Amino acid sequence: MKLTTKSRYAVNALTELRALESFGPISLSDLSENQNIELSYLEQIFRKLRIAGIVKSTRGRNGGYMYAKDPSVITIKDIMNAVEEDLDATNCNGSSNCNHGKKCKTHNLWHELNEVVDNYLSKITINKLVESNDSPYISLREIS
Repeated sequence: MKLTTKSRYAVNALTELRALESFGPISLSDLSENQNIELSYLEQIFRKLRIAGIVKSTRGRNGGYMYAKDPSVITIKDIMNAVEEDLDATNCNGSSNCNHGKKCKTHNLWHELNEVVDNYLSKITINKLVESNDSPYISLREIS
């Protein structure tokens, strides 16, 4: 399981977008500056988010990005899928051929970890992150 900056930047930028959305469409340059993310990298990320239907863009003088759907239904898992983040902890991408074509002895451990992480990230929405801004940690009780 390797987490890259793609998902971290995407989540950070989308929480910023949620906090600023009352001002109308938000420019990527503003998000880039506020989040200290290189603009060209953020453009790549938002292209993927737009293709996934998470955000939409408007052109013109007051153009920018806004949510394409309600942030209360956009999960962290949705975002990670959109930016093509691979969360598989197994060495075989779940195909059970990790050890010379056979399932390794620890396959089930990593597979179950994948399920726990998947379930956890599927329960956390953008709104939940923004609303819990006072508390930097999400309760682990949410996993169960």
